[in-house]
Amino acid sequence: MYLTYYHYQKLVTGNSKTPGTKTKTMQIYLFKNIQVVNEGKTETKDVLIKNGRIEKIENQINTTENAIEINGEGKHLLPGAIDDQVHFREPGLTHKANIYTESKAAVAGGVTSFMEMPNTAPPAFTLDLLEDKYNIAAQTSLANYSFYIGTSNVNADDTLAANKFKDRICGIKMFMGSSTGNLLVDNPLVLHRIFGESEMLIATHCEDEKIIKANLQKALDENRELTAADHPIIRNEEACFESSFYAIQLAKKYDSRLHILHITTERELQLFTNLIPLKDKRITAEVCVHHLHFTADDYERQGNFIKCNPAIKAAHNKEALWKALLDDRLDVIATDHAPHTFEEKMSLT
Repeated sequence: MYLTYYHYQKLVTGNSKTPGTKTKTMQIYLFKNIQVVNEGKTETKDVLIKNGRIEKIENQINTTENAIEINGEGKHLLPGAIDDQVHFREPGLTHKANIYTESKAAVAGGVTSFMEMPNTAPPAFTLDLLEDKYNIAAQTSLANYSFYIGTSNVNADDTLAANKFKDRICGIKMFMGSSTGNLLVDNPLVLHRIFGESEMLIATHCEDEKIIKANLQKALDENRELTAADHPIIRNEEACFESSFYAIQLAKKYDSRLHILHITTERELQLFTNLIPLKDKRITAEVCVHHLHFTADDYERQGNFIKCNPAIKAAHNKEALWKALLDDRLDVIATDHAPHTFEEKMSLT
């Protein structure tokens, strides 16, 4: 059992928050003898909640206030999860989803904070466009939120202008391999400038564009219809490793704060360490739930339903990702939640 803002609203008012509605006065809740999971420990505790926030966690809490008491025996109270990579499609692509619908889905599943990516329409390449997202979220999001600013081969000035808001923006999102829209950054001069001048975290999608194009051309030269099973051949392990290796070289050169998103290959794992405490790491890495769950063998059955960038790879990579997650070479689990309509998913090439 977990308690999120959405569940709390539902419990108190009978309705989840919708845009434009006002919240009724919240009541006081006292969980008794519940298993509190926090900071690597599970302990039997009492938990007092007031006005939507945890007020006390103690072995025993007695209160004279008019609290609704909940027997927590046999249940667990978990911290809300943070998803550091989502794509909520607003503005411009709201036929798929928007900040309200996806934040509602997030909190219903226990994700109480999200960091959203810039590949909307238009892409969030400027502070003005980024501010529009914050304004939308302030009105409609049911979860805590932050947003990445995007960058491309031609807008480094706009990207670096966000340095003055580094405490508010979760970072720069950089596609070092093409995945969507016009967000690709493969110009070495731009890469060196961003890594050299950014005061924010740089979150990278690492795939080598030249390797991907060469692999695609090779597949096309075979003069046959490509299927979803070709995806991990075109976007192969080499493309991921070379790009991640390059990003880490740049980060070390400039002492940048680098976070590499959705690691997919066993080979890349040698680039990361568990010998440094997480709080002291300048280079961190993420794994996504779909890369922990599926393998390339599943393309035959799932087809485009599991087609994503970077591609899901051969089974030995999945096994290595689990091992690296459990021994702390990988630091974050994310969803990379990116809604498509059914028709769009089926037409992916």
